[in-house]
Amino acid sequence: MDLVTKQAQNNRKIPEAIFFENIDELISKNSVQRIMESLQEAYNKYKFMEAQLVKQRESMQNKLPEIERALSIVEHLEHQKEDEVVDFLITDTIYSKAVLPKENKTVALWLGANVMVEFQFNEAKGLLSYNKENASSNLRQFDEDIVFLKDQITTIEVNIARVYNANIRIQQTQQQQLQQQQAK
Repeated sequence: MDLVTKQAQNNRKIPEAIFFENIDELISKNSVQRIMESLQEAYNKYKFMEAQLVKQRESMQNKLPEIERALSIVEHLEHQKEDEVVDFLITDTIYSKAVLPKENKTVALWLGANVMVEFQFNEAKGLLSYNKENASSNLRQFDEDIVFLKDQITTIEVNIARVYNANIRIQQTQQQQLQQQQAK
């Protein structure tokens, strides 16, 4: 893969694809088969990385509305003026009525990995705001990385086409030379 990538990388250590300026010189130094194998290997790695980043981006994109909804609920609870009766989800299809007293000054947040922690409203808002900022930042980084990867994939695809066409041109030239020698 070092034949088709250079050490320059983005923030996630994704190597940058080399655009082959002089195909004929490259082919004179390396076999077409080796070049094509290197290009195909790089192409497959970039496509795999792209698929992984798209998957991570979708996961992060799904978490962001959950965080925003939780933040909005905490703010609503903080400013409630009277006791509220709500339907509380017990399992996927079973609800129960619950009373939320206006004197309540804490909220329990599900942190994941079977961990729920009780926070004061301001602490919960701080944690949720921090998580929202991190999720937004990660989403932007995923977008940047996906754009970078798409550029690298395009560069590799162009290189594949150029090497393939140069190989065809070389084969045609060799065929013509052979025919000319046989005609003499």
